[in-house]
Amino acid sequence: TTTTTTTNFVNITKVTIDRSTGIVTHTGRYDDNNNASTLEVGEKVRVRVDRDTRQILSECHTAAHVVDSAMARCDQFLPATKGYHFLDGPYVEYKGTIPPEERGPLLERLQQAFQDLLEEGIPTRIETVTKEEARQQVKLFDDMDKLGDELRLVTVAGWASPCGGTHVRSTADLKERKWGITGFKSKKGVVRVKYGPNTQ
Repeated sequence: TTTTTTTNFVNITKVTIDRSTGIVTHTGRYDDNNNASTLEVGEKVRVRVDRDTRQILSECHTAAHVVDSAMARCDQFLPATKGYHFLDGPYVEYKGTIPPEERGPLLERLQQAFQDLLEEGIPTRIETVTKEEARQQVKLFDDMDKLGDELRLVTVAGWASPCGGTHVRSTADLKERKWGITGFKSKKGVVRVKYGPNTQ
């Protein structure tokens, strides 16, 4: 993402939102090729999104939700505890343990379930719901009480969860880059499922 003023370019590296106030903060650096000056409060800026980067990161985030759905389809109902949705090694972590003798067969089943979900072309649904409505749709989410009275609910591949990220319109949109589950490990009560695009 790039922000421009009348004379300068700022390369944005991080965007955060304060859910309690709705304030979005863009963090970045001035372009080295410009004679940078300090932005003034109230100064108008123009924000330009890198379309290609946004697309692949949206795919990456969506693929994480497909991992959740694939886990459920393989009867692995473990609560998700952490996710890393960037291209240098995306994964989803769950609370639980997979016995060593089950890991090989489970990986094959997860990989197949993920691909089946892409082939089914399931539309993504994004809606704002009350916390009580979310409780009726969301499974295995322990932090509902920490959220506000209304929340953004994202359903990918039939699996609903509170989420503020960007997503593609359908699981079929993950087919072109051949997203899939690449492996997992189970250690000390944590199951980490790794995924990514097939870049070969």
